[in-house]
Amino acid sequence: FFFFFFISRMAEGEGQLFSWQQTMLRIKDPMKSVNFYQTHFGMKLIAKYDFPDMEFSLYFMATLREEYNLDPSSDEAKKFLWDFDGTCLELTHNHGTENDEDFKYHSGNEEPHRGFGHIAFYCEDLHESCATLEAAGVQFKKKPNEGRMSNLAFAYDPDGYWIEIVAREKTDYSGYNLSQTMIRIKDPKKSLAFYRDLLGMEVIKERHYEEAKFSLYFLASKRKNGEDADKNPMTLYHPVLELTHNHGTEDDGDFSYHNGNSDPKGFGHTGFLVDDLSKACKFLEDNKVEFKKKPDEGKMRDLAFVFDPDGYWVEIIQRNASF
Repeated sequence: FFFFFFISRMAEGEGQLFSWQQTMLRIKDPMKSVNFYQTHFGMKLIAKYDFPDMEFSLYFMATLREEYNLDPSSDEAKKFLWDFDGTCLELTHNHGTENDEDFKYHSGNEEPHRGFGHIAFYCEDLHESCATLEAAGVQFKKKPNEGRMSNLAFAYDPDGYWIEIVAREKTDYSGYNLSQTMIRIKDPKKSLAFYRDLLGMEVIKERHYEEAKFSLYFLASKRKNGEDADKNPMTLYHPVLELTHNHGTEDDGDFSYHNGNSDPKGFGHTGFLVDDLSKACKFLEDNKVEFKKKPDEGKMRDLAFVFDPDGYWVEIIQRNASF
């Protein structure tokens, strides 16, 4: 997975626009998980797919500023999903896991299988939000008054995935908004070459902690209807991709992160919409990106999967696809 790119720095490259549309997490019990994100974080179930023959279901959830009243299983909802100009959570349920008391997914935060870190939500008042969540029975890894960083908290979702909760700076919208997906990376030069130079994401902020020996890179996606003019990650409505680099990993030839798709499983992938899947895949292939699945392979022809430099899966999906 550690490959070098021929960088053309044309990430809309050859007419292509890659728009970050999803982060996928596997879940044990959809009744618990869907209700959790709806009740506690105000997410909307915007679309739902059931594949009984293959024994799995998909639940797509998003924080929206506008009203949404479509039946999640309807053709109208699926049309909305595959032209969605934001980023949603794709919750994947493999049927039967909810009936196995011993079954669990991996959060990505325990050795030796670290990789995916967390998702995050912004809120208006951190202490008030955390008090409300705690009163409702949400479990916390870290409360605002614990540890050195008093401006954030971490809660657990029903599968043990970490949820960072941060108070946003003042904006013209209220409630929670999905604000980030964090993954750990081995080498920022390679990861930025992939997400910035090939997928067109913009690095809107960097933080370097030399004493603690780690760095954070916050990347915003291009959008079909124009990316946010606001480049402040503390007020931005759409989520950012947070790449966390622990210094020195890039010099260790044997070091690697766990991508979540081999045991123990958990995090699945990020996904990007494109206007022309064939051209987008050719662009990536020309830039030496490794594929897990090309569009003409397998049963689903309107999508592909590639590997990023750390081996995380990245889904490339035809905009306005029909599945």
